[in-house]
Amino acid sequence: MNEKKRIFEAVRESEERYRRLVELSPDGIIITSEFKFLFMNPSGIRILAGDCAEEFLGKSVFNFIHSDHHQVILERFRKMEDKGESVPWMEVRFVCMDGREIDVEIASTPFTLNGKLAVQSIFRDITERKLAEQHLEFLANFDPLTGLPNRRLFFDRIGQSLLNAKRQEHLVGLLYLDLDRFKEVNDSFGHAVGDLLLKEVSERLAQALRLSDSVARMGGDEFTVILTKIVDPEDAAIVAQRIVGSLTKPFLLEGHSISIGVSIGIGIYPIDGEDPDTLLKKSDTAMYRAKGEGSNLFRYYHRCTA
Repeated sequence: MNEKKRIFEAVRESEERYRRLVELSPDGIIITSEFKFLFMNPSGIRILAGDCAEEFLGKSVFNFIHSDHHQVILERFRKMEDKGESVPWMEVRFVCMDGREIDVEIASTPFTLNGKLAVQSIFRDITERKLAEQHLEFLANFDPLTGLPNRRLFFDRIGQSLLNAKRQEHLVGLLYLDLDRFKEVNDSFGHAVGDLLLKEVSERLAQALRLSDSVARMGGDEFTVILTKIVDPEDAAIVAQRIVGSLTKPFLLEGHSISIGVSIGIGIYPIDGEDPDTLLKKSDTAMYRAKGEGSNLFRYYHRCTA
């Protein structure tokens, strides 16, 4: 009897430790069967914005899973049913009681409960982590002031554009832009107004392009424009003239009417180069030729050297 009592006490203590671990866990822990909740710990209730476990018990798990992820959850359960294997961590989106959508990381393992297949899952809210990752991704590829692609993303896009052009045998235009009199704006009105000007310039550039084209800020007051799938080199001149017309209109910033200009150099693939670095260098050279001849001008590289 003493041995049985000792075993019973040991089992009871083990169950108590497990219960406390589940209750105190910062992660959500749930038990489901036939896609319905049988148990949810306090952290799970908190993460899903509930008040008590009774709000969830007996309800379908799909009420709290974003519709975009229903299929992957079904496949996860089928895998556990067919092979009896645990499913490793994966990311899905949950819908909380208050309607908020959150990103979660979840792992599950099957077991038998009262003769039926049941699943125990542990999940954690990774919404803030995902937002931080997205922010870092944005900073890595976009200019934080204007929201335009930065130099890194520019090289990725021009590389892809040239690969497509080579496969499909069409032309690509690269415009290198440098604002005229931007330094005067900074010196006269301050860097805050200069920043506002760069934002306005970025918006006007985006409005002057096709959806298939791309504009990037290379740094300072320099921008590039990738013209994909142009039919004739003269198509680049049409866009350049449109940009000149847009940027020569006065900017009203902080009560000041500000006028600037732009100098544009044009490089054409494959006439002026067949790789991003060469094309960029030659469009930059053409830009300096345009700037040297005045303001609000554009020049082609191959015509500058002809």
